[in-house]
Amino acid sequence: MLNEEVYAPSDDTFIIATGVLQITDELAEKHLIITELGCGTGYVTILAVKKILSKGFSNMYAILIDISPCAVESALKSVKANELNTYMDIIQCDGASCLRGGSAELILFNPPYLPVEDGGGWLEKSWSGGSEGLVVWDKFFGDALRICKGSCPVVFTISSLQNLAKILQRLQNSCKIIEIHECVNFFYEIICSVCCIVGAVK
Repeated sequence: MLNEEVYAPSDDTFIIATGVLQITDELAEKHLIITELGCGTGYVTILAVKKILSKGFSNMYAILIDISPCAVESALKSVKANELNTYMDIIQCDGASCLRGGSAELILFNPPYLPVEDGGGWLEKSWSGGSEGLVVWDKFFGDALRICKGSCPVVFTISSLQNLAKILQRLQNSCKIIEIHECVNFFYEIICSVCCIVGAVK
């Protein structure tokens, strides 16, 4: 559910959802602790949890995190509207700073990636990724490495508007496996859903 200060599900949301649904389809039988960083309305995780439940499994718990109080309120309303309170909690937090290491088994994020610096309200912050579109991506990926339990998938979006060379270098240094689930070419950018399988942080 939306309010005017929350980023509405859009093309990038639907693209990451494709990757997330593919991963949850593969992992549905396992016990899963799912964490979404920068959850916005909660659309992606709600979709993933509903997919797992539709397959007859209920062995999952999801933590939805956003720094924006507006997004937290929106996600909470969405979770209640979908009657998923039993399976999810929503936390207002800066990235994963509120979570201990090794606490997640599937991590999702669709970070602000536009290469702009906008110090406006919560809505503007939801698309402003800094000069190279990497400020929030870097933070969320670092958080993912820290909270990942054992070997776990980290699913996220990247855009051709970002500094992809820096992203690729980071992934090559951190991922055991890199999978690209979907790429969509728009007239101004290409957006991809990527999965990085990482191991436990030493």
